Amino acid sequence: MAEIEITDRYQALGIPYPDPETVCQGQCEGTGCVPVYVSRGDRRKGATHSRPDDETDEALRALWFAADEKDRCKDGWHLVVCRGCGATGKLTIDQ
Repeated sequence: MAEIEITDRYQALGIPYPDPETVCQGQCEGTGCVPVYVSRGDRRKGATHSRPDDETDEALRALWFAADEKDRCKDGWHLVVCRGCGATGKLTIDQ
């Protein structure tokens, strides 16, 4: 039987674990980017995935559409810059 290796977003992105005292309190959880799904961009045949919270957040939608203008997605997903930290992954004065 094959072994299964479990990883998390920090290991997958090759970034260190955030310091709980300085980590961004926004949606990125210290990674600096937020995955956003908009079903209109999901061009896969028979796609059924839905994330209505992303689709109703106008600020996330605006970031998604800006990213899609630069590079059209095929599966409805884009990684957008976190509004809380501006891609630093760190706590800001505004938080």
